[in-house]
Amino acid sequence: MSKERDTKTIWLEEGLKILAKEGPSSLSIDRLTLAIGKTKGSFYHHFSSRDSYIEALLEYHEKSMVDEVVERTNEAGDPHARMKKLTKLAFQISGELELAMRAWALYDPKVRTFQDRLDRRRLEYAKALYVESGMSADKAQQLSRRDYSFFIGLQQLKHHYDEKEFRSILRSVFSG
Repeated sequence: MSKERDTKTIWLEEGLKILAKEGPSSLSIDRLTLAIGKTKGSFYHHFSSRDSYIEALLEYHEKSMVDEVVERTNEAGDPHARMKKLTKLAFQISGELELAMRAWALYDPKVRTFQDRLDRRRLEYAKALYVESGMSADKAQQLSRRDYSFFIGLQQLKHHYDEKEFRSILRSVFSG
């Protein structure tokens, strides 16, 4: 990985941290440069504007939250093992970042389009795993929607549970 790529990734990862902790209004160039300790010149070396940064941030988020999760999930064997791996990976995702993205999508059409695409891709992948395991397309769609709705809801409530309770809830929902 080149130094240029490393620096660009640092800008994007820091942006996701700021978004999760402080919200999208804090994604200013000044705030980012302060957090990273780089100059505005470094920012503009990688991004032509704040808008291009936001676009790159959303693409980076989608890559890490869908593409990389699917890639890691596909390393498991059969569809059942992949679904188990997907569940494990899904619940390692930062609830704060998921909530921040969804809140942002409520009032920013560009982010809403991004979030809709991310949701659609996640649902399609889960449905495909169910179909591959022998389930009808209709039943697979129902279960993938149920599972994804549970995932979104639990992201909202995750901070209310300790680790043991959280794992117990996951087992009870996904064991049957």
